[in-house]
Amino acid sequence: MFDIVQSHAKVVEVLAAGGTLDAGMALLFDFCAEHEPWRGWSALRKLDFSDDQTRLHKWLNGLLTDEPPPKGINAFWFGLFNPVVKGRTTCGMYFAGSKTFDAEDDTFEWACNPAYFPDGRYADSHILNEIYQSVSKAKGWISNYGEYVLCLGFAGLVAKHLAATIGATEWLGTSRSRSLAVGFDSGDGVLLGSFTKGGWLPTMA
Repeated sequence: MFDIVQSHAKVVEVLAAGGTLDAGMALLFDFCAEHEPWRGWSALRKLDFSDDQTRLHKWLNGLLTDEPPPKGINAFWFGLFNPVVKGRTTCGMYFAGSKTFDAEDDTFEWACNPAYFPDGRYADSHILNEIYQSVSKAKGWISNYGEYVLCLGFAGLVAKHLAATIGATEWLGTSRSRSLAVGFDSGDGVLLGSFTKGGWLPTMA
């Protein structure tokens, strides 16, 4: 049976560990394999996570430059959702910003009505699509573990990397501080940290 509380805790634990993308994904795969054995995990482990991260870095850096967030934005959201692309449902990710923000709100309702919704907000992540397409065909609770643990975990690890490697000026503009979170539009998310004039301050190590 899929345990969403335990799965969320594992994702938070891995994001807090502060390791590399590949190391973090390895831990998430170990967790999935332990709770729902499936030979397909081995094939997914071989995906080129770093290449996708590089592509997403280029995308977001260009987006923040070409469509800078306006004044009044207090938090950013990497949202995961399930669009239909070329007739197939997948796991997609977009980037948006909100004027409202509540660090204590574990429902992340503040992200539901973005004030910053740039034209180029949609990320073209090969990894999220590959994971979703593979696990969606499997039986049992594999799809639950795959989408929740692996997709949320990958998005969080990449978001932390982008926060640390794209300059604070691009994130902040003229604002003093802005927070960053990642999660599903259906509700579950993780608060990753905040940007200040001094740089990126992760909520977790």
